[in-house]
Amino acid sequence: MTPSLWWPCQRATLLYPSGPEANRAQKHLQILLTDPSSPEASVLMVGISSYREGTFYDPTCFLYVGDHEFIRHTSFVHYRNMREVTASKLQNGVNQGFFDPKEALAPELFMRVAQGVHRSRYTPKKFKDLFRVLSPGYED
Repeated sequence: MTPSLWWPCQRATLLYPSGPEANRAQKHLQILLTDPSSPEASVLMVGISSYREGTFYDPTCFLYVGDHEFIRHTSFVHYRNMREVTASKLQNGVNQGFFDPKEALAPELFMRVAQGVHRSRYTPKKFKDLFRVLSPGYED
């Protein structure tokens, strides 16, 4: 996907720096969970992590090869590390080449991820509450 076609909205995805300071080139897939109300408004974003037996994982929502172009092995939605970021920061990062835009999530897959926000015991309460306000209708 070209940066000029990417917009920070619900279901959008991008590769976002997530490694240690010594390795800022390491990026993880992020899913935007909400639409911004303005360029300076915040969106909720959640990361995807590889599932590895013997390490921490959230069993609420797994992603599999074929679910998204970037998923190459079993992964999980890392609700514990959900974050709030301004839409303008994401758009500027994409425009400057710091963040790599990817294809949007299919609606059915987004539904699974969105419902997991409320189901996961690891989602911080403030983000459950904010998601409920910004994107109603995804609760069980």
